[in-house]
Order: sequence, then structure tokens, then C-alpha cells
Amino acid sequence: MVALNRNGIYSALFTPFDAGGAPDLEKLRALIRYQLEHGVEGFYCCGSSGEGLLLEPGERKKILETVADEAGSQAPFIVHTGALSTRTAVELSVHAKDCGAAAVSLIPPIYYHYSTAEIERYYTDVADSVDIGVIVYNIPQFTGISFSKKNGFLRNPRIIGIKHTSMNLYDMERLRQTFPDKIIFNGHDEIWFYGLAAGADAVIGTTTNIFPKLFKKIREAFRQGNICKAQELQGYVNDFVEAVTEAGVFPGTKYCMSLLGIDLGPCRRPFMPLGDEEKSKMREALEKVKPWL
Repeated sequence: MVALNRNGIYSALFTPFDAGGAPDLEKLRALIRYQLEHGVEGFYCCGSSGEGLLLEPGERKKILETVADEAGSQAPFIVHTGALSTRTAVELSVHAKDCGAAAVSLIPPIYYHYSTAEIERYYTDVADSVDIGVIVYNIPQFTGISFSKKNGFLRNPRIIGIKHTSMNLYDMERLRQTFPDKIIFNGHDEIWFYGLAAGADAVIGTTTNIFPKLFKKIREAFRQGNICKAQELQGYVNDFVEAVTEAGVFPGTKYCMSLLGIDLGPCRRPFMPLGDEEKSKMREALEKVKPWL
């Protein structure tokens, strides 16, 4: 197992699919090799970008086993093991530990309107069942649940970090001040620079699949105190994010990988494939970030 890089550039790894709609594990290997060659410093598997909630538990396990085999000796990998039931979340977390994951990460349980106590128990149950660090996945725009410094369960020493996929930088800064020993992962690509200023340690992003070098340049400029340069570079990320949001974030970014020579196939239904207009937008957007590919 490679230990977590507290300040790393992590790719929210895509899941390739073959013509029959099954995970394409050989394409996944090619994607991992490509990203390592281009500067990715760690992987986040089966999250939103990896279409994790559209995968069956058995598929998630096979994907993780492939990541572990291909990247496990070279870079740390975090595994999203969030599920509708605690039982499935625990099962996937134990499997992740056995595969050598550096940590597991979970969205809160969704669909039923669980109480705060029930949500906190979900995380505690997982943390108590597996000897591995747990990263809370805070993504309120998808789950309707937001975590902040008020959530006392975050003090649990087995909870080692928070993936803060929220535009609320105030909450991020408060989390940083309240939990100085936790790892804060910036989850929205378009606020990476601003997240660093609010106390983020690392980034887990969709577009880090495509241009990890640009994220590293922003980090470098920020560390050197060159704020104007960091903000300028963030603008290139944001121009791309704006274009891909119009086309469809996950289908659009996967299509960009095909333009870079790795055809990952379409997203799993109910996502729809891109039309010609959306593909044209993505080609234009990718052209503008070529210096950082």
C-alpha cells in the first residue's frame, strides 16, 4: 500500500465501458498508465466521475482490483465505498482494505430522510468495522446533506479527512480551523485555487483526469505566493469547466479522453451520449488547454 499523499493531485478516475456496457478493465489500465505518465499523484475510484452508484457491487470490486494491480505500487488510491445500505458500504470497505487502499470515502446514505444521528452512525459503523482511514464525502448538491464543523462525529480519529465538494468556502475554512489534523480534499475543480486559500490540502477532481499538470501549476504558483499567476491559471480550468458543464460534465470529460487517444466509451445509462454540437464544444475547450496536456 502506498500511503496517502496529503497534498496530492488525485484523479477522480473514470470508469471505461465496452461496447456491451460492461466495465472495460483493459482500457482502465491504459487510463491509469496515461495519468501516471502525465503527473497524477493518486486516484479516487468509483466516485461520481467513476459512475460508482451506477455500478453493481461486484463491478466496483473488479474495478478496484484492477486499479490496485495497475497502480497500487506507484500511487495511493482512495476508494469510494458509499452505498444505500450500511451492510454494502462495510462490505466494499473491507474489500478496499484487502486490496491495499490508502483510505475509503463515502457519501452519506441517501433517499430516505435519515436523521443526523442515523447518518453519523452510518459513518461510525463503517469506521468501526474496518482498519482503514475514512474520508467523508461532502457533496450536498447531489445528496441534499451538508457536513460542517458542527458534525461532532468528524472528531472520530478513524475519520481522517473530508472531500469537500461544495462551493461553501466558509465551511471549508471552518473545517480547516476546527480539525487541523484532518485532510481537506478540494472537490470542485473550479475552486482549486480558492480552496487552497481556504485551507484545502489536496484536490480530487474530474478534470484532473485530463490536465493534472495545470492543477500542479496552480498549486506551485500558490505555494510561491504568486497569487496573480494562480488565479490566471485557475481561469483556464474554469473556462473548460464552463464548456463541459454545458455539454454534460461526465459524458463531456470522457469524450475528451477519447480525443487524447483513450476511448472510454459512453457513460452508463441513464446518461445519454453527446451530440455533434456538444462534441464540437468539447474539442474547442480541449484545444484551449493544450499547453497543459
